Amino acid sequence: MSQLRGEAAILVGPGRLEVEEVPVRELADGEVLVRNTVGAICGSDVHRVRAESPFFRDMNDHPFPCPPGYPGHEGLGEVLESRSPKFRPGEIVLTVPNHAYMASFAKYQTISDQFLLHVPSDGSPMHYLMAQQLGTVVYALKKFWPEPTPGRSAAVVGVGSAGMLFVQMLKHRGFERVVAVDLDPGRLALARKLGADETVLVPDQSVSVLDPASGSPVENFDVELAIEAAGTDSARDYAMAMVGLRGRLGFFGMPEAHGMQVPYASLFGKQITLATAVGAQLEPNLASFRESLELIVADEIAVKDHITHTFDLKRIDEAFELAHSRADGVVKVGITYD
Repeated sequence: MSQLRGEAAILVGPGRLEVEEVPVRELADGEVLVRNTVGAICGSDVHRVRAESPFFRDMNDHPFPCPPGYPGHEGLGEVLESRSPKFRPGEIVLTVPNHAYMASFAKYQTISDQFLLHVPSDGSPMHYLMAQQLGTVVYALKKFWPEPTPGRSAAVVGVGSAGMLFVQMLKHRGFERVVAVDLDPGRLALARKLGADETVLVPDQSVSVLDPASGSPVENFDVELAIEAAGTDSARDYAMAMVGLRGRLGFFGMPEAHGMQVPYASLFGKQITLATAVGAQLEPNLASFRESLELIVADEIAVKDHITHTFDLKRIDEAFELAHSRADGVVKVGITYD
């Protein structure tokens, strides 16, 4: 296998991805070689690749050109070679890499066995792939709402793919009223289909939450849990405006900059609890990813409407442009490796 070569996307500069054929490195003990079948673009991938915000410009994960396949971290494929007793050639696996193994935008991926899960050999690979993102949502809800009993009301600000999963998981956990907030009416319609009880169409990036029928500011949401799932400070502003007395705030998306304006007096007066969530890959036994895979296999969480557009790896630059522009009704972009 040491002479194996395969195509990989390489980030050669901000916003510049090139596909090249690269050699596959030797496996170390505990590592597995996976031939990727399908992958997907996460919102954080778009931020990392474009590096337009101060937080991502300053992150400096890797010098350019970045390692092949970076920053892909949502993948599913077949084990070709293994130096791990946990996985054998021919098995199908979900890859949920940590930062050191982000390489899903490549035909072949070398990864530690601690970031792999067995998946069924039948069924839709694209559906099982969604267990990666759903796993991060399951993990986040453990932090955002640690109480064993569900709340009555929640809001999800930003209903891209992750936001749609939050809507479903909140209803799955028993929340009575879930409000979806977004700039795109098409996404709000899908959120309704997936369980949202109310939707709020935001016509601009102001901090006023508007009623979709009258266009007037709404002051009485006062939800018990408000989740930001868009990765923008404006979405976090909406979430902070919607949370009620002794409520909880969950910031899921990655930062835009190193700081932001917070209405501390309001949060202080309402006795708000704020939590963030990152690092599901480091949870013991990949517990949240395992739970998410079980939910998808059991068809308890719907994922078939999430990946709306698919591109071959050779066209990954087009795939990222669509994921960034959010045109053509896109929710999430998939990648194939033919």
